[in-house]
Amino acid sequence: MSNEEFSNIERLVVSSQLPQEVRDRILTIVNGSGLKGEKQIDVVKELIAHFDDGVAAGRTVGELLETFGDDEKVARQIASARSSSVAPTSQVEHMWSSGDPFVMRFFRNVRYATRRLLQSPGFTLTAILSLTMGIGANTAIFTLVNAVLLSPLPLQNPETLVDVYMYTSDFPYNVFSIPDYVDFREGTTDVFSGVAGTMLGLGQVDREGDIEMVPCEMVTGGFFQLNGVNAQIGRTLLPEDDVAQGAHPVAMVGHSYWKNSFGADPDVVGTEVRLSGRLYTIVGVAPEDYPGKFRGIVPAFFLPLMMVDELQPSTSSQLEERGNHSFFVRARLKPGVSIQQAEVSTAAVVTRLKEEYPRYWSAGDGWRLLRTEDVIVYPPLDRFARAAAWLLMIVVGLVLVITCANLASFLLARATDRRKEIAVRLALGATRKTLVGQLLTESVVLGLLGGAGGIALGVTLLKLLLAADLPLPIPIDLDLSLDTTVLGFSLLISVVAGTLFGLAPALQATKPDVASTLKDETAGGGQSSRLSLRNTLIVVQVAVSFMLLIGAGLFLRSFQATQAVDPGFGYEPTALLTVAVPTNRYSEDEGRLFMRSYIERVEQISGVQAVGLTSNLHLNTLSTNTIRINVAGVEPPPEREGHDVDRTEVDAGFFDAMGIRILRGRNFNSTDREDSPPVAIISQALASRFWPGEDAVGRLLERQGVDDLTVVGVASDAKVRSIGEVPRSLVYLPYDQDYAAFVTVIARTRLDAEGTTLQMLATARALDPEAWLWEAKTMEEHLGIVLLPARLSAILLVVFAVLALTIASIGLYGVVSYAVSQRTREMGIRMSLGADANTVIKMLTVSGMKLVAVGGVVGLALALLVARLLSQLLFGVGAFDPLTFVTVPALLGGVALLAAYFPARRASRIDPVSALRAD
Repeated sequence: MSNEEFSNIERLVVSSQLPQEVRDRILTIVNGSGLKGEKQIDVVKELIAHFDDGVAAGRTVGELLETFGDDEKVARQIASARSSSVAPTSQVEHMWSSGDPFVMRFFRNVRYATRRLLQSPGFTLTAILSLTMGIGANTAIFTLVNAVLLSPLPLQNPETLVDVYMYTSDFPYNVFSIPDYVDFREGTTDVFSGVAGTMLGLGQVDREGDIEMVPCEMVTGGFFQLNGVNAQIGRTLLPEDDVAQGAHPVAMVGHSYWKNSFGADPDVVGTEVRLSGRLYTIVGVAPEDYPGKFRGIVPAFFLPLMMVDELQPSTSSQLEERGNHSFFVRARLKPGVSIQQAEVSTAAVVTRLKEEYPRYWSAGDGWRLLRTEDVIVYPPLDRFARAAAWLLMIVVGLVLVITCANLASFLLARATDRRKEIAVRLALGATRKTLVGQLLTESVVLGLLGGAGGIALGVTLLKLLLAADLPLPIPIDLDLSLDTTVLGFSLLISVVAGTLFGLAPALQATKPDVASTLKDETAGGGQSSRLSLRNTLIVVQVAVSFMLLIGAGLFLRSFQATQAVDPGFGYEPTALLTVAVPTNRYSEDEGRLFMRSYIERVEQISGVQAVGLTSNLHLNTLSTNTIRINVAGVEPPPEREGHDVDRTEVDAGFFDAMGIRILRGRNFNSTDREDSPPVAIISQALASRFWPGEDAVGRLLERQGVDDLTVVGVASDAKVRSIGEVPRSLVYLPYDQDYAAFVTVIARTRLDAEGTTLQMLATARALDPEAWLWEAKTMEEHLGIVLLPARLSAILLVVFAVLALTIASIGLYGVVSYAVSQRTREMGIRMSLGADANTVIKMLTVSGMKLVAVGGVVGLALALLVARLLSQLLFGVGAFDPLTFVTVPALLGGVALLAAYFPARRASRIDPVSALRAD
């Protein structure tokens, strides 16, 4: 080694300000390595940087010396690793033998980042908690999105499967009737290798006296083979199980029900279970990864379609009702056949059905084929599910952006405190790339720790969601477990978040004015640009918070509007019980007597004022019943044979129990019997539609193939399908003339509706212990089902918006506090020259509120755009609702004012003398 080289090395080591013992060991090892020139200088720089980090982390001289190990061995390892780009730093790394500079640098950076984070436990804990909330919300929502939208069903060759729907002029995605399915299957053998279908049913399970209603899927015999789904235990349902009506009582149990109700008994195959009064033999268990056709509604049992009339009551066979559209059809294309070719073939079948069944098929009707991979559950529902899912993902993503912006501003403040350390390392020869890598590693480690906490929080939130008693007509069962997709997503956003909030501070921190920083610790170069970046981050936070608050405000106002809508019924406390008269044990006459006896007993319950029944309760989200009618002088819609309007069967007590008024004419009475002329009561909307300005009482509703209906009364309008609909045409038919086995009993009471519901349950059990009882609830709970989507949307958006506002306020508080700390000397001078506390407070508060004003303007522009996009999802409120656009800025401004005021007030209490002495 030349004297000049030794001089350079010695100057580097001496200027490092490391302990003397450490400097001596560095020189001894480097000299023993035999390296020369730039390689030797690179090694010295790396060793100095490594041990300088150790000193900064508070390690003792003894600990530092121990990391060297044996001097000669380390020197030999350095010599053998001759690399011009990077040299190993100490034996303790244990990575020299790999010779991989990237791996060496990565582990060194991780260890260094961990030490730095442990040195600032307050900041570290705050950052981790903030990220936990942001990543936890994203993980929870993404798990829902994954379960509903992204998780593929285990179908074999799904690219050749199509779902088939019937389209009409007024509804593009109607499902099949079972007779239509049979015609479709038999008429399309040239383009499909198989056609199968399923429908949702309800069954009453009786297991040793423990009676419950459970969802079931009624499937055709080839349904599982068509989809390529095999049983986990036993076998699936086969074509031979589905050849004769009521002849093969066999069942395949759903995997979830098998685990929860049968204790995952592997010997369940061959046992019997009583469903709706009949014994079924279990032939298999569905695989765990197959939840059924209706995602979210996991069936307890899969049964042959030919057993549908045995499972649930119906006054006529569902296997023969061409007007009963409740069957979902799926087909598999033959090799080489495209969807377009299949549509041509199916059109020929439609033409034949229109000729044979003009009552059920109109000129504009047809079949629509969709790729099964493009269908989640049901196209009309899928559109709203996708919109809601991505809306929530965007919202929680914005919350995470605000969190990252907040943490970035804090890291900028920490970077100011570390600028001398960074300047020293740059002066010693450390590259900016190396320092940026170390600082980014620190933020990514924070992101990963926050991600771990976020996963735990997400799991907790999902457990709370599953445990929530939501007012749903059918229990929803989704697989919300953390699969590889969810974990991969959480890992990705953790790394992205760490990079997002760490990159800008790292770039800013590693370009100080080295000379001025080394001369004066408080005069770091780049300070103004650093403050400018922090201010920009606050503007971003305020703007995004403003946008989220506007969105939340609009949805909250929309929910308030839905609550204010008059449904037209249910004004007083009302109890509801859905009862199914077992058609396998009761004839129609016996069923009428059973229901009459039951209603008489309910009338005797204390507090009950009126009792009635209906076959299809208003605002029933699971079923819609229609009737096709014609009116003299009123042409039906184009390409239709008649007017399709909603209908329901009711008894005379229904209107009083529901609170629906008879405006003209009369109510049903005892003369409206099965053998008397058919009559009907119509809604005011139907009367106004067909006989505007005239009396509808006594008019006729013509029905094809059956007797016409005479209108005997006009009832006040009530919501039928949705709370936001315009008044809808509705026909009420008398229960005694149109018997229904599946009915809802309504009991209006002056006492507690929930207590009345329990007494109605007990009364039904006392009358028939094996009565099929499906759902007991209050009218308030029933209306809550309809309002649930709006309520959940409003609650979730408000929660996330408040979270975003809180995080942004903390960030603003931090910026103002930091700005105050940087202007301590200025405040001292101003107060020593006579400025009073109020002047100081006003000046600093106004400075902070300028950022809020800028962010508010940007947020307003974004909010106007978002409001326009959300307009289709709102009800009863305009996209530019004045109340929302006035309240939100006032709220945001008030919170921001407090966040700026308190640091300013604290600054006004500074002792001028102490401030002037401060650096």
